[in-house]
Amino acid sequence: MARVGPICEAQPGARGGACAPRCNKLISAQRIFYGVAVEFCNTPAPMNPVLKILLEDGSLTATQMAQVLNLSETEVNRQLEELKAHRILLGWRPVLNLSQDDNGGVRAVIEVRITPERGGGFNRLAERISRFAEVESCYLMSGGYDLLVFVNGTSLQKVAAFVSEKLSPLEGVLSTSTHFLLRPYKEAGILMEARAEENERLKVAP
Repeated sequence: MARVGPICEAQPGARGGACAPRCNKLISAQRIFYGVAVEFCNTPAPMNPVLKILLEDGSLTATQMAQVLNLSETEVNRQLEELKAHRILLGWRPVLNLSQDDNGGVRAVIEVRITPERGGGFNRLAERISRFAEVESCYLMSGGYDLLVFVNGTSLQKVAAFVSEKLSPLEGVLSTSTHFLLRPYKEAGILMEARAEENERLKVAP
């Protein structure tokens, strides 16, 4: 998960009121994300405990999270809805070992170099690429290329066709470099080939 940047441009040690109203919205978002209010608007704070437990085990129910965190189930549900409303929590997804499934399809990572637009930078083209059904994830990167795009397809030919027929011809795309994922060893913190007991999540202390 991306780290939340500084709440405002105030000098270190400035009180929260010193940067208002410029960063009020950002401060509000930080309180939702971290679950606490901080004395200084540029002081790092611990992550929201509900969000932290979701990252450690997304299979827990609201009732189980309430027991672990020593909160009421109503409060946990309230925080979950707040995280969704602020688009911090966008959804859940299972961790799958598709290499064990003959029909699991093909995944590829594509390094894409693009031309930034005046006034819009990389955003418009990155958002356009992200809308393709074949695209699983899309990230702006530093280094020798601009976007890192994860793609799913039913076969090598389907992924190759996506690159040659949809991605590469886009205006603003300078070059692409495609890497096919051959075998997963670890996904979202879970070892793919380990015994089930080795993949158990650490118990979260209340």
